[in-house]
Amino acid sequence: MGDCYREWGKYGQASECANQNLAIRQQLDDQVNIADAYFQLGWIYQSWGKYGQAVNYHQQSRELYQQLGKDNNVANIWDRLAYCYLKWEKYDQAMECQQECLRIRKILNNQPEIADAYFWIGCIYQDSKSYQLAINAYQESLTFHQQLGQDKSIAKRYRQLAYCQCLLAKNTPNSTEISNLLAQAEENIRQAIEINTTGEYKENLAYDYTTIALLYSENLHLLPNEDTSIRENIALFEEYYHKGFTYLDELGQTVNKADEALDIARAYLEIEPLENLNRSEEIAQECLQVFREYNRRKLEASACKLLGQIYLKRTQQNQPGMETIANQFLGDSLQIYRDLDLEEKAVEVEQLIKILSQDERKNL
Repeated sequence: MGDCYREWGKYGQASECANQNLAIRQQLDDQVNIADAYFQLGWIYQSWGKYGQAVNYHQQSRELYQQLGKDNNVANIWDRLAYCYLKWEKYDQAMECQQECLRIRKILNNQPEIADAYFWIGCIYQDSKSYQLAINAYQESLTFHQQLGQDKSIAKRYRQLAYCQCLLAKNTPNSTEISNLLAQAEENIRQAIEINTTGEYKENLAYDYTTIALLYSENLHLLPNEDTSIRENIALFEEYYHKGFTYLDELGQTVNKADEALDIARAYLEIEPLENLNRSEEIAQECLQVFREYNRRKLEASACKLLGQIYLKRTQQNQPGMETIANQFLGDSLQIYRDLDLEEKAVEVEQLIKILSQDERKNL
């Protein structure tokens, strides 16, 4: 029942159920399940955005598993701690935990879990914007999965490589390097699509299609204004993200679809040949509604930030009355990031508010 409430975003009810479960396990002196109950509480508080409390519960779970000699469970909790710190954007602590997880899994010679540990190391590097190190870690994970013949995981790693190569391209000044990275990304995502199509891995395909859509959006940066392939790239961008959204709808992945859709809305804002502020806002508003309904606070803050950026752009285009709306969205985003103790994200929003304030003074 606690899992159901957590997925629903009803974290208070979820914690009540988990605490009742813990109390019963303690009465029974069921040590293994007491450790699991602490883990479940950590998961709930992590989803709730209460990262400090989540870490405390995970640590209690890990300590108990250590006392019981459950090395595989200890590794799993190090992995969960790493993920919690990753969401908290405390990347050094996340890396320390994930490296400890990897160390134990190597001792246990658990090859599939070693592969997963390298994947999460890649995720930590990616979120901390160390894209080349992330690519190296994803490649290491891919090699393990290939040796194990795990097609579904192989396809996921190809997609993650492609996505990270797109991010690196987006942050690379040299046009030749950008072109090479996007070519590599396209090769990787097409390998993922081929594997997932053959295996009929529909959920994988959904994310493959949204990733290749973003790849085509990045391609537009390289094309001169008079290039005849611009329309084709725009058409492919829209075809593939709609296809991905269709799969996610069929799978009932409401929150995950909204998460993916934020990237699409951002493309409509940031990429000049695609620029369509009305379409960007329409998608972002739909995402915001989902995140609020499912109580996904961090994602809600991200949607509010994007909407603030859309209205900031309208302000810069001298559209009247946009400053107040931009301020409202950016203010909402800032408050959530502060509530979640996500300082780096809060600083990013503060900088946007400062830009908006400067633009307002110029217009006086």
